[in-house]
Amino acid sequence: MNGGNMSKIYNRILHDLKKTDGVKMIALGSRDGFLISEQANEDTEMLTTMAATMLRAAENVTSKLENVSANRVIVDFTGGKLIAASAGQKALISVMATGDASIDAIISELERTSGRIKDIL
Repeated sequence: MNGGNMSKIYNRILHDLKKTDGVKMIALGSRDGFLISEQANEDTEMLTTMAATMLRAAENVTSKLENVSANRVIVDFTGGKLIAASAGQKALISVMATGDASIDAIISELERTSGRIKDIL
């Protein structure tokens, strides 16, 4: 399957997450921080790179201290939330949400979406 077809598949999988209330931006990236699904722009590249760094740091700490792996990292900041979630061994999903977004609804859809990504990678 070529890259264009895979991009369409990823975008279809990410569609429901994109339309979840409060979600402003999402990006699917590799665990190294490289964008997989979206057209690259400065914002999505930065989101993916930073999410990969945060998730990797959280995984290192939790594996050392608790002998488990982190599933996601949530950063709550004035005006919004950033969520970085594992999508298997090869990918992660980054979500930028509004400050008033329902984190539970986003996490629920994020878990469903990451499961679908894991299945195809």
